[in-house]
Amino acid sequence: MGKSEGDSQGWLVTYSDLVTLILTFFVLLYTMTSGVEKTSFNSFIQYFQKNAGFLPESQAAVESIENKIEPEQLEQMMEEQMERWEAFADFLHEQDVASEVDIQLLRDGVKITLSDSLTFESGSSELLPEAKIVLQQVAEVLGEREIDIEVQGHTDNVPISNMLFQSNWHLGAARSVSVVQYLQAQADMAPSHFKASSFGEYRPVSENETADGRRRNRRVEIYLKDLIARGALEAVLPFDEPIPVYNPTTN
Repeated sequence: MGKSEGDSQGWLVTYSDLVTLILTFFVLLYTMTSGVEKTSFNSFIQYFQKNAGFLPESQAAVESIENKIEPEQLEQMMEEQMERWEAFADFLHEQDVASEVDIQLLRDGVKITLSDSLTFESGSSELLPEAKIVLQQVAEVLGEREIDIEVQGHTDNVPISNMLFQSNWHLGAARSVSVVQYLQAQADMAPSHFKASSFGEYRPVSENETADGRRRNRRVEIYLKDLIARGALEAVLPFDEPIPVYNPTTN
């Protein structure tokens, strides 16, 4: 059987995403250097308009950057984000919950993982007080910027079936919704920027044969799809491990 036209064009989506990300990265890097003038920034943008116009997505990214963010504004946003991430890191250590929160750099943003012991009682979707305090600080990191946020609920493989939850999928979904609702209220962002999803027991990060492995699998992951937050975090926090390349909507 021959490949359909849709299959033959699939590589264009990945390639255009890559070009857009590379473009955005260089704009961020360029504007973070000292002594950036508007004239040179405009020349930089014009170069990509002439040479990256063969992909509509790249052209749209250029126009978005050019029309919405001035160099001075972008630099200020980066500085503010760096200060917010530093304050968040200090908070985690002061509250002695740093071991319950994991932060990773992704290709297109930041992933914050909250442990099960920090967020929920066993078999419950009601946020613990400690989790609310941490989510309040996450909202502080977001500030007044409107970005897309996805929250994923994950469980272990211990079966659950009661009047509230028919399966681990249902439990993971209820937990992600609880986090989304609380975070959205604290951040005062439009609900359209939030997405709640559940993978139940089917995306484990450890084995389910041990208590420690099951504990690690019970978690909530918050994806901040924001290159500015990613760049600011990379600048202020040490990362010894390689940056993972991960897209939660496709992997």
